Order: sequence, then structure tokens, then C-alpha cells
Amino acid sequence: MRRTYVILVFIFLFFISDIIFAQQIIPLYNSALDCDLDKKDRIVEEGGSTYIYEIKTPEIWYYPSENKKENKPAVLVIPGGGYTFLSITNEGISIAKWLNTIGIDAFMLKHRLPNNYSGECKQVVATQDALKAIELIKSNSSKWKIDINNIGVIGFSAGGHLASSISTKGKLKINKPNFAILVYPVITMNINFKTWTFNSLFGKDPDLDIIYKYSNDLFVNDETPPTILIHSNNDKGTPPENSIRYYSALRKYNIPSALHIWEDGGHGYGLGKGKGSIESWPKIVEEWMRLRKIIE
Repeated sequence: MRRTYVILVFIFLFFISDIIFAQQIIPLYNSALDCDLDKKDRIVEEGGSTYIYEIKTPEIWYYPSENKKENKPAVLVIPGGGYTFLSITNEGISIAKWLNTIGIDAFMLKHRLPNNYSGECKQVVATQDALKAIELIKSNSSKWKIDINNIGVIGFSAGGHLASSISTKGKLKINKPNFAILVYPVITMNINFKTWTFNSLFGKDPDLDIIYKYSNDLFVNDETPPTILIHSNNDKGTPPENSIRYYSALRKYNIPSALHIWEDGGHGYGLGKGKGSIESWPKIVEEWMRLRKIIE
């Protein structure tokens, strides 16, 4: 009994230490939400990483950089997890810390997970939270000394799908990011290729029209922000065709874009440390951001 207690305390302290690193925990909404009844935070620590399987309160966790300039860039970080959980250690907090080192303020999104919902709520909760997060960052940009025209998004796997969703469905100057970084993103929804993300988002026997609405390569237009896509050739869970299709759609509308596909890496590598040549992807993205004048 005592050993179990000690383990639970350790997990709690580990999770809290990551939260403490964030300067501010900011709820996305001020009132109860229609889709949320009896929800709670369900947190799991496994193999030195933390995962969130259920969300009670959608939030952004603010990780400010040491950049003292008046108009800093900022990025909303969206972890992956197949819309079933959030991989906040590998694809959230570590990404925020990396962005901080290059002078970018980071906000990690703790969004509601479609897998925990049914009916109409299943498709809308994550997108609502991501759009609200961008809107909240933009509306507080003066307070946080952030350039309102230099607020981007980075998403991983299912988080990449969510990042591309707000890139194609957000409204200019309100809740659309100014640039996007998509890392092994899920983009196209295919009834004949039911991935983990697909099942979490649609459930059994989804309507074909709903599937169409969430294939984000079909909704690129001339207001879609500049985007860089990162993928691996040997990604079996989310094949690189997802990024290729989105890149082709961006080219059709002359959106500034870049696509990088490595031979190695597979899927779910986060920053890619110790994962082979894919380890260079953060440097490639940093160079792209300098080219785009997002950072100096």
C-alpha cells in the first residue's frame, strides 16, 4: 500500500513539475461547455513520459521565451496521440522548450479529445479548442508582447491534422495561424484506410460527407498560411502521402511551402533525438523560419 502511494506521489510530482515550468495555465473558456458532462483529467505516466487521456478543462500552457523584444513570435504546440490522448512530454513540453531556445514564446494546447465523445461533439470539440486557442493568443498579444501577425502552429500526427484544420478553416485575423509546421501529420481522411486517428474522430460507420469535411488537403485556399511539412518515408502509421497531398494543394494556390521527407524516423519521434538523420528536422524548420523572417 505504501509503495503504491509513493509511486502515485512520484507521478503527481513529475506531472506538476512540467506544469510549473509553464508560466501560466490559461483556461480557454469562462463557462461550462455543451459537450462536457462529467469529464475529468485522466493522466497516465509511462516510460518516463506523460499522457493525458481525458480533458476536464481545455487550456493553453504558456511557456515564455527569454526573448525580451516587444514583438516576439509565438507558436501554438499541438501534441499528437491519435485523438485518443495527448503525448505532452514528447510532442508538447519538449517542443515548447525547443521553441523557447530560438526566441519563440510557446503555448501548449490541452484540447478535448474526440475519442471521449459521441454524436456531433465528436468532430467539433478539438477544432473548437484549437481555434479558440489562436483567438486567445491573438487577443492577448499586446499583454504578452507578441506580434499578432506572427503567431503560428506546430502539430504532430493527429495534432498535425488539427493544425491543418485551423489553417484551412480559421478566419483571418481572428483564429487562423500566420504559419504552420506540420510534423508527420494526418491530413487526408479515407474510408478505405481507417487509421487510429480516423476511428477516434469518426467512430463506426461515419457519414461520407463528414469524412470529406475533415480531409484538409481539399480545403486549402489562398488564405492558407505558409507551411512546412516534415515526414518520414518509412512512416507506416501515417504515410508521407498525407504531407505530399497537402503540399500539392498549397502549390496549387501558390502558398509559400516546403516539404521534407527523410528515409528514416518512422512515426512519433518528437524532436527526433537519437532517431537517425530525422534528428535534423528542427534545424531545417529553424532555417525555414529564418527564411520566412519569422525569427531573425
